[in-house]
Amino acid sequence: MSGPVILFGLDGATFTVLDDLVRKGVMPCLGRFMASGARGTLLSTVPPLTPPAWTTLVTGRTPGHHGITNFLQYESDDSRYLRLVTSRELCCETIWSIASRQGRRAGSLNFVAHNPAPKINGYVIPGWVPWRWVKKHSHPADLIDRLKGEIPGFDVRELALDLKVEQKAIAGEMIEDYESWIDLHIRREPQWFNILRYQMKHDPCALVGVVFDGVDKLQHLLWEHLDPNMEPQSPSEDFLRIRRHCWDYFRQLDRFLEETVKSAGPDGHVFVVSDHGFTGSGETLFINTWLEQQGYLTWAPGVEVAPDNSHELLERRPYNLSALELSKTRAYAHSPGSNGICIPVKGDRGDVGVTPEEYESFRAELVNALRRRCVDPETQEPLIADVWTREEVFHGPRMGLAPDLTVGLRDNGFFSVLRGSQALKRRPMVIGTHHPAGVLIVHGPGVREGATLQPAQLADVAPTALYALGLPIPEDLEGSLVTEAFTPEYLAEHSPICGPATVRPAHLPPDESRDRAYEPESEAEVLMRLRALGYVE
Repeated sequence: MSGPVILFGLDGATFTVLDDLVRKGVMPCLGRFMASGARGTLLSTVPPLTPPAWTTLVTGRTPGHHGITNFLQYESDDSRYLRLVTSRELCCETIWSIASRQGRRAGSLNFVAHNPAPKINGYVIPGWVPWRWVKKHSHPADLIDRLKGEIPGFDVRELALDLKVEQKAIAGEMIEDYESWIDLHIRREPQWFNILRYQMKHDPCALVGVVFDGVDKLQHLLWEHLDPNMEPQSPSEDFLRIRRHCWDYFRQLDRFLEETVKSAGPDGHVFVVSDHGFTGSGETLFINTWLEQQGYLTWAPGVEVAPDNSHELLERRPYNLSALELSKTRAYAHSPGSNGICIPVKGDRGDVGVTPEEYESFRAELVNALRRRCVDPETQEPLIADVWTREEVFHGPRMGLAPDLTVGLRDNGFFSVLRGSQALKRRPMVIGTHHPAGVLIVHGPGVREGATLQPAQLADVAPTALYALGLPIPEDLEGSLVTEAFTPEYLAEHSPICGPATVRPAHLPPDESRDRAYEPESEAEVLMRLRALGYVE
């Protein structure tokens, strides 16, 4: 039997930052890890958004099949109402369940859309859960109480972010707030790592995954301090002090990786993975304002224009369809995180919109308009790099939950759905935003040392992890084994095995499938967190 397989998740990690930190000596363990392993780009979902991306990674299935398309998505194919995604929207089996069914224990820490926790042979503490609900949504039921009694300094409150600090920092009000923002994650990540270390010692599992999401959060706000290409020629002492503090966070992660590799032992495989990469964004496209200008959208009377100087992420403005005159609207965007545009169709989610007969022609017209007429008013250059139909990026039985069109902006940013005074605005400072190119680094027996891999897909991680675990790869996974990560000799000695198809998740009875996974006040808290990060407005 092979050693354990560990998925060491770094939310939003990019080689742009990691390679620079290795060169500067901030992450020496990562440098040795990469030198003795295989590395390559890991391509994210479209759009490169946390819930569909991590879910694709742990299921080996694409969003149109696993059913997670955004933080907020339609309740059903025929509903116009949105809800926060939970494990109850997850339609495909995860690698934790696949391993569990075959007699291997599995553990999952801080993954999104894992609440309520699936009942596997092992343990689950989900991510993106208000601290008051962590205990109830974890598995087994006594896990949190046991950890409280066994891990010195364990604090379940630290498993969730401080929303007041998070909102203030993301809005970028004062540079003095940056250090408290960094401190928040320096305190939080050890809570997850201490659980990982304790469980690996006292409740060892064949398959374990953990996500450290501070990488994403720091890069959103402090991209100028982390991207080596943006370092000023004469950096100020404030800049250098904040950057050194960011490096303290990454030094801590480096120590966590070093301990994890040691705990996995010489027979274990460790995968460093990210759900997407990162880059800088210096502009905001107010997509609904552009749709209004083109005659596709009409605002309801009284909907105000967002002030140019407002910190819009601090203002609690829940978006809803009452902001629109739907009878005069043929296209709109309901959430910035998805970069998705919806086309209402009569008889689909209501009695307004385009007719079913004109849907295809209107969608083609809108695609053409987005590509040709959505331009920078100063340079006339296109603001939109790509436009995808739902069939192209969400093909599968859950395609109806996805927006009709998904756009990729020229700077990879997320658009705004608020009503702006103009369609395009320059940001006062460059912020970090998601990029499709994430990271994949594989380390362990049979891995080609120092190899550079061809770009892989997120869905490829699940079959590759199952292979490293010595388990059959289910025949219905959409991802493929990354064979080039392993030596020919290892592959010959450990031939990949194709196994039977996965099974539909059965952790909840059918009549509970639409129950709330959050109490109203907890759902509001999660929405505040998403709003603070710019995923909803």
